[in-house]
Parts: sequence; C-alpha cells; structure tokens
Amino acid sequence: MTKVTSAQRLYFQGLDPEKLAELKHELNIPEGLPHTRNRVQYVQVCPGKNWCTYGIRNTEQIAEALGNLELDGPLPSKVKVGISGCRMCCCESWMRDVGLAAEKNGWRLSFGGNAAGRPRIGDLVADGLNDGEAIDLVKKTLNFYLKTAKYKTRSARFMERFGIEELKKGIGL
Repeated sequence: MTKVTSAQRLYFQGLDPEKLAELKHELNIPEGLPHTRNRVQYVQVCPGKNWCTYGIRNTEQIAEALGNLELDGPLPSKVKVGISGCRMCCCESWMRDVGLAAEKNGWRLSFGGNAAGRPRIGDLVADGLNDGEAIDLVKKTLNFYLKTAKYKTRSARFMERFGIEELKKGIGL
C-alpha cells in the first residue's frame, strides 16, 4: 500500500525490506529521519487559496518556510504544525503544537494544542500577522519552548504548567 500522508510524505506499507530499500534508492530518499532534531517534525497544510474555494491565504509557501525553519537547538519533543488557509481549520490548527489559521486580517497563531488522549485547544499567541511576522513569531515561540521545557514534554503539557502570559512575556509580546 502507498499512502500520501497529511504531512505530504509517502508512506509505503507491506513492502519487503529489500524492495523498500530498492524503492528508496530509485526515488532518491535518504536514510534516517525526514527531519533533524532542531526542526519541526510534521507540517500539515491545507491547499489554501490556490486550490480551495474557502482559502483566503497562500499556505504552501509558509508551510515550506516553517518546514525549513532552523531553530537554536533540539526540541524537547516532537512538534506538529497545522496550517489552515481559512477559518474552517481543516488542518485542525487549534489542536496542533503550533497552529496557523488564515483570517482576513492575517494569520492567527496558536500554541500548545493536542489531539491525543488528553485533548487541548492551543492558546492564542497572536493574530493579524503577515507571513514574515508569523514565521518569526513561530521561531521565537519554538526557541522559547526548547529552552524552557523539560525533555520529552509536549507543548500542551508545557502550556498547562507554564501559561500563555508567561509564554508571551518570554517571547517579548
């Protein structure tokens, strides 16, 4: 089975290890993790205004920029990013560690969401951001998180203990 994941990755299931190695070689897929420890692990993005009737912002460019974002060090835990091109939030931006949702006045940034066994809606960090401001604020937020959180602490549990006001103070808002 071949699946294109919501994070725009290919998932091959049921292949013999030899066939999988052959396929990776043919497709020029490097061995190891698809990310490094000082980058976000997963960026889920909707089609945005280029492909969706409801989209009001371009999601693909900001997704690429966030996927390539170089942080100050390794993150304490995996970080999932959801980018939605409209208020319908088809990428569940509120339920991701980092959520960006497009609104008429700019991007809305949330942090600390979680959709697992202990669900949590992320806290609103800022809204009305242009693309550059959104990328810069995500970087500041993640750098603060990696410097402050304990190892293996997901952002939702970090925010429950730390709080949005301390986060805003720590990133200069």
